[in-house]
Amino acid sequence: MEATSQESRYNIVLNLPVKISYKVLETYLQKKLLGKILSKGKANGTTSDTARIQKINLERSSLEDFDLAVHLQLRMLTTFFKNKEIKMVVHLSLAFREPEQEILVPRYKLEGENNGWLVNTAVETLINNFLYSKLKEKMKFDIRPIVMKRLEGINKKLSHGLEVADGINITGKVNEFRVKEVIPGQRTLLVAVHVLGNNVLNIQKIDL
Repeated sequence: MEATSQESRYNIVLNLPVKISYKVLETYLQKKLLGKILSKGKANGTTSDTARIQKINLERSSLEDFDLAVHLQLRMLTTFFKNKEIKMVVHLSLAFREPEQEILVPRYKLEGENNGWLVNTAVETLINNFLYSKLKEKMKFDIRPIVMKRLEGINKKLSHGLEVADGINITGKVNEFRVKEVIPGQRTLLVAVHVLGNNVLNIQKIDL
């Protein structure tokens, strides 16, 4: 494949497939959401604590039109359901906008794992409110700040020479690091990454 006019300015053009285990994403969600209190708004503008997130697990969704399944275990804090443990599954579909470098969740579906229509209905309403108020914002996840932070770290190492083997290092700069595609698999999230840069391989020692 021929390089574009933009790519011809660089001596390094890489397309890298990156696999991210769902276990890694699960750990990320746990750090962000475990222990979080879900609150319900009142007519007078105040809020009341309704449930606490106790456990989070993530896996591939078993539903055909969805990609990921987030299993939640909640502990109810209301007087009526005080300390009752509730289990729910949130099925998520993923979409990716390359120009904005954003992962979005355009659709989701809730499933209750508890018996009892009243309990499940109350929890579904709560989680719906939580998803819209806390996560929705079009339910988007901006990759750019993470990429820029990592790019700064990579370039700092390259400026001093990144050793790849004894007596061999790479110097230079990575100019662009973009996600091209996000594909949910059975156990991993496959991320296609496009890298542009100017780098030099320095040989400082030759062993015969």
